[in-house]
Amino acid sequence: MEYIWIAIMVVYIVLTHLIAKHIGAKRKIGYGKSVFWSIAFTPIIGLIITKMSKTIR
Repeated sequence: MEYIWIAIMVVYIVLTHLIAKHIGAKRKIGYGKSVFWSIAFTPIIGLIITKMSKTIR
């Protein structure tokens, strides 16, 4: 039962990184703020906030 929390945290961090690297880095919000919002709430909410940001031209 103790290992399930470790697995959840690893998935949480990996999802946060993937959202920030592949989506946030190409938008005005940037990598850092994408990571912040994903950790502050959840990666799903971070994804929504990141996708709402304008793209960099």
